[in-house]
Amino acid sequence: MRRSLVSAAATAAAAALIAAAPAAAHRGPHHHHHHHPKPPPPPAAGSSTLLGRAVLPAQTFAPGPSSGNYITAANGITPPFPSQPVQGVSAALPAGHGQYWIMPDNGYGSIENSADFNLRMYLIQPRYRTAHGGAGDVQVKRFIQLHDPDHRIPFAIVNTWTKDRVLTGADFDLESVQRADDGTLWFGDEFGPFLIHTDGDGKVLHAPYPLPDPDNPGHELRAAQNPYSEESSVLRVMNALRGDAQQHGDHNTPVVSPDSDLIDDGDPATAAPPRVTPPAGLPRASSEIFNIASLHAAGFKVVPYTVDDAATMAKLIDLGVDGLITDRPDLLHDVLGQKGRLDADGTVKAGFDAEAHRGGRDLRPENTLPSMEVGMDELATTLETDQHLTKDGVPVLSHDPYVDTGKCRRTDGTPYGTKDQVLIESLTLKQLQSQFVCDGIIRTGTPQTNDPALSPAAVAFARQAGLSDPYVIPSTQQLFDFVKFYADYYKNSDPAKAAEAQRVRFNIETKLNPRTDKDVLGNVYADRTPSPEVITRAVAGVIERNGMAGRSDIQSFDFRTLRITHREFPDLPTVALWGDTPATNDAVDNDGTNLQPQGDEPNTRWLAGLYWPYRETAQDTPFKVQTSGGFESMALTSDHRTLLPMLEKPLVGGPAGQTKAYAFDLRTKRYTGQTYTYNYDPKGVSVADFQMVDRTHGLTLERDNTQGDLNGFKALEQVTLKGPGRPVTKALAADLIHISDPGGITQPTPGDVGLGSTFAFPFQTIETIVVLDRDHVLIANDNNFPFSLGRHTGSGAPDDNELIVLKLGQPVSGSGSVG
Repeated sequence: MRRSLVSAAATAAAAALIAAAPAAAHRGPHHHHHHHPKPPPPPAAGSSTLLGRAVLPAQTFAPGPSSGNYITAANGITPPFPSQPVQGVSAALPAGHGQYWIMPDNGYGSIENSADFNLRMYLIQPRYRTAHGGAGDVQVKRFIQLHDPDHRIPFAIVNTWTKDRVLTGADFDLESVQRADDGTLWFGDEFGPFLIHTDGDGKVLHAPYPLPDPDNPGHELRAAQNPYSEESSVLRVMNALRGDAQQHGDHNTPVVSPDSDLIDDGDPATAAPPRVTPPAGLPRASSEIFNIASLHAAGFKVVPYTVDDAATMAKLIDLGVDGLITDRPDLLHDVLGQKGRLDADGTVKAGFDAEAHRGGRDLRPENTLPSMEVGMDELATTLETDQHLTKDGVPVLSHDPYVDTGKCRRTDGTPYGTKDQVLIESLTLKQLQSQFVCDGIIRTGTPQTNDPALSPAAVAFARQAGLSDPYVIPSTQQLFDFVKFYADYYKNSDPAKAAEAQRVRFNIETKLNPRTDKDVLGNVYADRTPSPEVITRAVAGVIERNGMAGRSDIQSFDFRTLRITHREFPDLPTVALWGDTPATNDAVDNDGTNLQPQGDEPNTRWLAGLYWPYRETAQDTPFKVQTSGGFESMALTSDHRTLLPMLEKPLVGGPAGQTKAYAFDLRTKRYTGQTYTYNYDPKGVSVADFQMVDRTHGLTLERDNTQGDLNGFKALEQVTLKGPGRPVTKALAADLIHISDPGGITQPTPGDVGLGSTFAFPFQTIETIVVLDRDHVLIANDNNFPFSLGRHTGSGAPDDNELIVLKLGQPVSGSGSVG
């Protein structure tokens, strides 16, 4: 016998409520047996009666880590919260004995603000208030937590590097759930949209199932938050890095530092032309990858590199970047002045990081004391520099792993050509500084000069420190010493310079190359840069010894460096560098920056093993699923063989006022290609739940976006499936704004909307149906804690979670028992 969709326990749980429903046709004893009154008229379509109501207060919390750190105050609630809110009812499953497993969604409404909201299902016991009394509350018993200890999820998640890999609302936006006959759980997600399969305890069993695009074989229907696109992967990788830092007690949020050409500025023409011809078959790059507003909403600062023209500087400042890295600190200083971002003494106002790249590389030869001097002369807030290690393990300022033949010359005047190139790791600091001077003028078309008269502080420091020339490759220790010297040098003649030098920051990059690379002669090197552990410890050691932890960041394209810093030096902030200059077999210094995998490797080794969908962008797979338009609802067919996840909103570019449900076979675990078309009511904007009652009949929740509005549209619709590919038919089953409450379960309350003899469910998001039988349903709302305000409009208090049992005016069509 086919198992009922509605468990006997669920029906029994409502039996007391159903039995206690007011008997409209019976008004008292009949003394005149010969009198036969007319039967009452049948209830109007869409009418319903409230039988029971239970309320879970908005501020209900369960054990867990602090949450709400990335949201703002709302409706009188000030985050963050010390533990996890039992927030919203987006789906529910009967659990027997009048209990239910309820599922919150992703937490706070977006991928950006929900990284600290753990995905769970809570076991609850509603104790309804009925016409005969009752507590009207909800008891929270326990919870299960979605987690991925077996690494089934291939892309970055917040808790990537933890043992349990607990899932959060920045990983998935779960909106629907069904239980299969084997007891496993299937969740519908909006970010993919995906189907996610777990065991009964929430352990992920398989990689998320994407939604194939039936009109484009081999492609998927994706939302903008899909992790298999570059545009969404930035945030996911940064979340993993921040999660890693927090796991080790590092409360500094990593900074995002992308190539400025990759900033999402609405102008595809800003894509960087490849430095070299990319390999055949490499998809085109997109310039719209790093969205500043999204990263800011998630709590990350964005400081792009390397911006050297005034127009681009101004454009990026207007877009809201938190700083810029430039070869022209003089030009940036001028632009900041034009933007009103300088104080009266010419220093940069707080909140913006003006970084001098390798000092001021277009003004002086890079990574030298004079280049650092000119950066400070232009009142840069941060000196950016690169690090390599000498033979004796001393960190020195150099972008290249070798003594570059264009930038440097031998002190003894002997020729130093390409064939003579020397690796830095082959020389001690003393040998390096005694044998080479790096004052080469190579930045053609720029004001770069090596005139020592323009660098008086560096000249004076070199004399005092016993350096043969101010343009020798300096050690990091000498950089720190020089900055202190500079402040003292100008303390009387230029107090603004001196004051800025006393607080200037250091953005120090470990120059690693985890690939096999080549030098200019084509020689292959697998180890010409040190291990990430060795260089990170050496650089951090110099920072710590000088007491500069409060003024220094460690940055890298190689994210292993960042992880080591989180683990071993949690007081040091980190900066994640991002770039996409493709490598080719004939490229000089074939590093390709860090987004491109090498060979057949599944992930680029630069990103500490994290997945990156290289060159997979909206250019080739457009985002056809609207944001917050994924699998809000998902029915299970009465034979328990097929899931019917439905997109909440119409496809981008698809027919307006229409969405579809997609058939997924639970035996083969594949989409069948069958679809069902759903047409919205003229007032409807989304379908928030979908449940089948028998083989062809079901119920949906359809709504508008109003809240607290008794003229709004909140409807329980009866739907009939006419067959794959055909539109479902609909009929109003219950108007959730006009529910009869003859038993006085609710009483009018000043400041509250929709209580009294005509009860309303005036919430923006009503997302849960549990079918009890053909006449009775349980409905619940997602309260979007703390943001929704649909009930307590007078007090401004956030919405609670409400569970209501309704008797429908007319039973759901069909014959026989439910199921």
